[in-house]
Amino acid sequence: MFVSTSEKHDGWVFYKCQNHGVSCEFWHWELEYVQYLVDYHYLVGDAAVDAIGAAEERREQLLNAQELHYMNGSTSMSKKFVKRESGDVMTRQQAAALMKLGRELVMLMKILLAVVLMLGVGALVLYMVKN
Repeated sequence: MFVSTSEKHDGWVFYKCQNHGVSCEFWHWELEYVQYLVDYHYLVGDAAVDAIGAAEERREQLLNAQELHYMNGSTSMSKKFVKRESGDVMTRQQAAALMKLGRELVMLMKILLAVVLMLGVGALVLYMVKN
């Protein structure tokens, strides 16, 4: 479960896939995810009705809170900044982008390590065959 920090959907809950790494684009807003679970029969009967009702109620609460937030003249939560000790300023979106980039770099390093190991094993096999 994740919470959006975008200006349009500030505070909205969404779910995304955790099984396919950083490149998977599968995600749903909370209400759409409940509908997905109902459509694929993961939720049935009273549980489905309760989940849909709870998700709709949550969305209404978020919309009301967001409307009140804007009526008070406040900016979106995504406009707030995170201060670091060095005095540099970074938005939440920039921090999230850097985290995503870091995960992708770690994945590339793992792939590079696997390729180097496979080449080393291949070279060792060739050396053993020649001798």
